[in-house]
Amino acid sequence: MATVLYVSFVVFILLPIFIVTWFSVRSFNHVLFDNVTTRAMQTLEQVSYTVDKETSRMINTIATIANDDKLFATATIIHKQANQNQQASHEASIELDHQLSNYFHYTSEIISAVFFYRDGGTYAYKQSLGLQEDELRHAHWYQQTLDKVNKVQIFGAEDNLRPGTSGHMEITASISPKFPDSFNGVENVYFIFRGSVLQQLLRTQVSESGYFLVISPNGSIISSSSDELIMNQTSSHPLLKQAMSEQTGNYVQSEAGKQSFVSYLTSEQTGWKYIHVMPYDQMLASVKQVYNRTMLVSTVALIVFLLASWFWVRSMAKPILTLVRQMSRVKMGNFQVQLEASGPIEIYVLGHSFNEMTLRIQELIKEREIKEDERLNAEMSALQSQIGPHFLVNTLNAIKIMALMAKAPHIQKMTESLMHLVSSAFNRGGSYTTVREELQLLDDYFAIMRIRYGDRFEVHTEVEDEICQSMMLKLLLQPLVENSIVHGFHGLDRKGLIQIRGYKIGDRHFGITIRDNGNGFEMEKELPSSKQRGDSFNGIGLTNVRSRIELQYGPEGRLMVRSEQGIGTQMELVLPLLADCPTGTTMEKEALIDV
Repeated sequence: MATVLYVSFVVFILLPIFIVTWFSVRSFNHVLFDNVTTRAMQTLEQVSYTVDKETSRMINTIATIANDDKLFATATIIHKQANQNQQASHEASIELDHQLSNYFHYTSEIISAVFFYRDGGTYAYKQSLGLQEDELRHAHWYQQTLDKVNKVQIFGAEDNLRPGTSGHMEITASISPKFPDSFNGVENVYFIFRGSVLQQLLRTQVSESGYFLVISPNGSIISSSSDELIMNQTSSHPLLKQAMSEQTGNYVQSEAGKQSFVSYLTSEQTGWKYIHVMPYDQMLASVKQVYNRTMLVSTVALIVFLLASWFWVRSMAKPILTLVRQMSRVKMGNFQVQLEASGPIEIYVLGHSFNEMTLRIQELIKEREIKEDERLNAEMSALQSQIGPHFLVNTLNAIKIMALMAKAPHIQKMTESLMHLVSSAFNRGGSYTTVREELQLLDDYFAIMRIRYGDRFEVHTEVEDEICQSMMLKLLLQPLVENSIVHGFHGLDRKGLIQIRGYKIGDRHFGITIRDNGNGFEMEKELPSSKQRGDSFNGIGLTNVRSRIELQYGPEGRLMVRSEQGIGTQMELVLPLLADCPTGTTMEKEALIDV
């Protein structure tokens, strides 16, 4: 046995573990690299989405301004009244500043907005920045804007380092409005935003040694997480050559003995190129660290596993043989056996469990003998308990015969109805009956109550045929109608009326409503006390009904009571539709009567 275990251990455990470990480490390394690459692209997509969103808000705001005829009319008034009416020009400038402030209320990054007039001259919103009008009008972006009327032009940080611009690393935009010359004197509007409006978005996502670039379709830098890149204008760097020629992707590029991982994508909205550059070694640092740790842990674990398995195989053979021998004795019917648990923890626990099993088997044999004696005693008690109900029913039957002979029909009718109720209560056929049989028992109960109380109440019954064969607990309705007769009609100065209505509720439930025109009661005063004492308006019978419904049906059954003092009480019983009796079928009423 030990030889088989050693060979099996080497062939089926050691060799597969070595192969699986080697393959898993290589696969895990590949998966980690893919995850790092995917995470880099996801970061780039997030940055592009955020920058595009901010840029779109900027473009939409400028486009809206370009279509505001009132704003350009105000700007034209400033220019026309500058030399004629200083007061009117000043008021118009205040109005224009107010209008522009409403457009840029969402941001504090707007530095200035410069209006260029067709016949010369400018007006600057917020700051003039000391820009030269002639240089601005001869700048490349100015003519580019005039060629594309009513279209927003965005210029990045690299464009703004050229002559004729602000000379700073800001984001600028310009637009030429489309209004007629006779109405509008503004030829071009030049907007200047702080460069941080986009730079800050890039710097929040960049690693310590990597950087982001946003490059326009013409190859100029719009923004970057590094000011040095903008100043050096490195958009044409060989490292970025492949990124500039393709739409999206990633690659590893070597330069000066160092490798960089470059991921890039092109925005469909603006056409801008988003590029993320990070050192390749830094990107794989976590992968290499995990790889080295995995190999170290796997090697140590394999050595420990080899040593532990060798001792385990040595110590396992003898305890297993002892266990097999004792189990053979149990198989022959000897449950008095016990063994000394030893060996590895698993074998020790197995031996200890074997001892507990044999002891438990002996206990179960004794318990079975005791329960068999208790079952015989219970059957004897059940047979003896049948004598009492049988005697009571036979005695009532004798009283009915005597009343018939004495020509006392009231006593005969009351006795016969009482026999039906008693027979149903003590029936061994089960605790369920049909709705039809339950209503027939109510007729017997009403017969007794009419003899007792006379013609003081009427009963109207209306039950749908669909629910008549549904099974329900016995004697649920009798305590409810008893509440109406005994409590509801007590001292009533008018004739009592009980209305019983049975109806189907959906496909799974039916309801029975018992309504009377009795005294009624105040719900707030009676119901809480009845729950505590089990008496008051409903008595023990109604408490019994609630308890039986809760125990037998659970949430599927319920009893709802609504009452108004001086008007009457309504009790609604909702039960599930049951085609078969859960505890067995009940006897027919005729069979109960003949007990």
